[in-house]
Amino acid sequence: MAEGSSRLPSFCRHMNKADEFIMCIPDDAAFTLWGENKCPTNVDIITEDGRKYNVGISASKGKIFFFQGWSKVVDHLRLTIGCLVLFNPIDYATFKLTSFLDGVSHGTFWTFLLPPSSQFYVIPECILPKHYDYSSNDVIATVITDNITFNVLIKTFDGKVGFSAGIDVIVNQLRLNDGCFMFFTKSFGNFFHLKVFGKNGVEMKYSDVDVDEAEVAPLDAEDDDDEEINGGVKKFVRMAGEDHFRIPDPVSRMARLHEGLKDLTVRFSHLDPPLQITNGTRRERRERKGKVAFRYALTSWKKFLKAGMIKLHFIYSYWSGSLEPILDCSIRMEQPAITLLKNLNLNQDDYTIKVRIVRLWSRAAFNDSRKVYCYDMILMDEEGTKIQAFVLAKTAREYEHLLKEKQCLFIRNPSLGENRQKVKYVHISTKINLNTNAIVSVCDEPVGTEWGFDFSPFSSIVQDPTDDNKSFKSPIDVIGFVVKSFPYDLKEDTKDGKQEKKLTFLLQDLEGKQIYVTLWDAYAEQILDFERDNQDEKNVVVIVQFGKYRFWGGFLYVSNLYTVTRVLINAEIDDILTFKRRFLSNITPETSSTFSGLSASRIKDPTEEYLSDFEFSTIGSLNQISEKKFVIIVGTIKSFASEDSWFYNACRNCNRAVTTKTISKEKQDGSDGFEDIVVLECKDDGCNSKTVYSVPRIRVPIRVQDCTGIVTLTLFEREVVRVLKVNATQLLDKNLDLANEGNFPQELNALLNRKFAFKISIGSFNITKKSDGYSISKLTDNQTVIGELDKIFDVIQPVEEERVNAISSDIHAAVEVPVNDSVSRSKADDTPVSNFNKDMFKTPDEDVNGTSIRVLENDLKRNLDSIYDDDVMSSQSSTKPRKAGKEVVIDECVTAGLLIPKVEK
Repeated sequence: MAEGSSRLPSFCRHMNKADEFIMCIPDDAAFTLWGENKCPTNVDIITEDGRKYNVGISASKGKIFFFQGWSKVVDHLRLTIGCLVLFNPIDYATFKLTSFLDGVSHGTFWTFLLPPSSQFYVIPECILPKHYDYSSNDVIATVITDNITFNVLIKTFDGKVGFSAGIDVIVNQLRLNDGCFMFFTKSFGNFFHLKVFGKNGVEMKYSDVDVDEAEVAPLDAEDDDDEEINGGVKKFVRMAGEDHFRIPDPVSRMARLHEGLKDLTVRFSHLDPPLQITNGTRRERRERKGKVAFRYALTSWKKFLKAGMIKLHFIYSYWSGSLEPILDCSIRMEQPAITLLKNLNLNQDDYTIKVRIVRLWSRAAFNDSRKVYCYDMILMDEEGTKIQAFVLAKTAREYEHLLKEKQCLFIRNPSLGENRQKVKYVHISTKINLNTNAIVSVCDEPVGTEWGFDFSPFSSIVQDPTDDNKSFKSPIDVIGFVVKSFPYDLKEDTKDGKQEKKLTFLLQDLEGKQIYVTLWDAYAEQILDFERDNQDEKNVVVIVQFGKYRFWGGFLYVSNLYTVTRVLINAEIDDILTFKRRFLSNITPETSSTFSGLSASRIKDPTEEYLSDFEFSTIGSLNQISEKKFVIIVGTIKSFASEDSWFYNACRNCNRAVTTKTISKEKQDGSDGFEDIVVLECKDDGCNSKTVYSVPRIRVPIRVQDCTGIVTLTLFEREVVRVLKVNATQLLDKNLDLANEGNFPQELNALLNRKFAFKISIGSFNITKKSDGYSISKLTDNQTVIGELDKIFDVIQPVEEERVNAISSDIHAAVEVPVNDSVSRSKADDTPVSNFNKDMFKTPDEDVNGTSIRVLENDLKRNLDSIYDDDVMSSQSSTKPRKAGKEVVIDECVTAGLLIPKVEK
């Protein structure tokens, strides 16, 4: 590090964003350099590679800045936020600039002054000699600042080499405060030069400081608090290292160790009954100011700690001057300095955190699922800040019994790593590793709240207009009152062949805002178990902690993360009891009666939805229905209504169809006039308030036939993927390029001549337009369902019809006998069999009041009314002449198949 003039002060700056354009000069340095209001207009700045830059100086609001020309220095050295630059004045108008990359510049490195609890300063590997192994022996380094000499221990800790004991002496003697900058420059051997810069960035001078001379090495002055008791007893406080316990000089003299090494008797008075052992001593040689001196320490320190059951290294000791000298030790229960999780620093290695285990789960060993490989945790401090942590099971054996939820702990010296998980369980991007150096002990006082909830009001979760809503965000905690639940869904045709369980319900908060919550597998079963055991309970409050969320179709959906999410249902805890009491006090009995709670969540047989929940209809009777409802039909897919239309351009936000619209706007090149721009427009006005983006979605119009007629139905992407077991993205990518040439995906031909039971939606569009194009909500090829529904057709139209009212073959017979067709029936035609099925089959005329409808949904997401244009629907009618499908013409030469227009807000 370049040496500056003895008169002119050096100064440094830890760069922020503004410093890339204009660099502020500390007031104290400016005043010392130039006096008041006497600064030059320009100065020269010389970089380490010899480049010289002329930089203008500007003054504003009492501050002085490097301004014009400074950005060239920044660009040349590639300085960014977080870099540290050091200015050494050569004269009043010339500065030598040193920049630090990753805290190092040649033989110099810098660090902030750490808190007293963290007296371990890592020395970068590039500063240390390559040939020396610091892990084998501790080394005493000489640190010099302004001709004042200090001795500091260099030791190895957690695989890193750094300054340790002795730094505290420098801090005390020089009266350093937090926020100081310390620059260490490596000299020959283990000599280092130290420069200290204050919090304001200006170099501090210590030539006038009278440093206390210690009789022995500063190592022996660590927090020593000697007190003479009754002449023959010496009381002292000692912070012991992990591999040594050095004895203060007054005690070693009392023990006459300078006359010869001897064993010392050590008594641990804090144990019940007290434990007494014999421990050896060792002599350590040191040279100071040309004189040889010695200090003394106890040997077998780790054995000493184990014998005393010592976890904390703070010890009260008494030396007894009796005939049998005894070193009497007891634990000094001092409160360690606590570092908050928000203040964790990557440059800090020795620190203690006080936390509560909010969530705990384990991961099984790779080769044996019965064994635990590691424990994962979410820790929370007293301010509610959370961080993820983990520990290997083999590392945690000594404190494994302490690893349980709600346990409060002191954790000293954990390692801080990067959290690379794609799905984050907390907002902090780092992760704690409890390695072998971590010390874990019980904290008897509570830390934070019991459960660690951090609830988000529903209104505070706002949709980001620039977000594509394809992926979930996490984490989120919500609490709400269950106002409605939807039927439990069980899927058996998943990719891995396992059953997939899903349950959705609607939560309302105290502000009346509502969100959807979807839980999967074990969490869905938890809801079902509660509903089964509490069937009459309508007032249900649910907490979802550590969930994930996203917006879909303008609505907020919250779901569970696997393993870490916690779900509480009507639990007897203050948060739920208080919420329920406040919620019920704000609603009327009439409003409360409309809440169904979890009553709709029960598990249903897969056939119930098709055989009893909805009305059955033949295809021939669909056009007689005059109300919005779901109905069940059975038929065979005979053909595709159009081989030119098997996908559509969907709004990325709501999945509704988009169209193009031409608007005029000012030219982007700055010239006068307007230009026509083609933009996308969604059928949902809410989506048009921001930029509309489109994606292709599968939509296949099919022709389905039963014994009473044929109808056009629309099969959407979800059902196509489920029935054909194909990947939608691959299917689209493979065929989109050829779509405009009239090519039709061959994979879809597998749908032809297959028989299904269809749940279809009768929408307002079908009723008002008398259109027979219907949207498929769900379909199944379950043979039990189809077999039961086929029995209805056996009544309507027997498979083997005998001739009715047969007559002789006499060609002259003139008697006409009326013959009824197989579909038209009257009361006289009723049979016991037909009466048996009458409750399942009702024509629209017979069910005037709709009493057989179990479920009516007014908000089907993919209602044809919101997807098709009138002329498109008419072209798919089975009763009207078909019209040719319309093409979108963007200009005279280009016909749009897949819409890829300009995007305009």
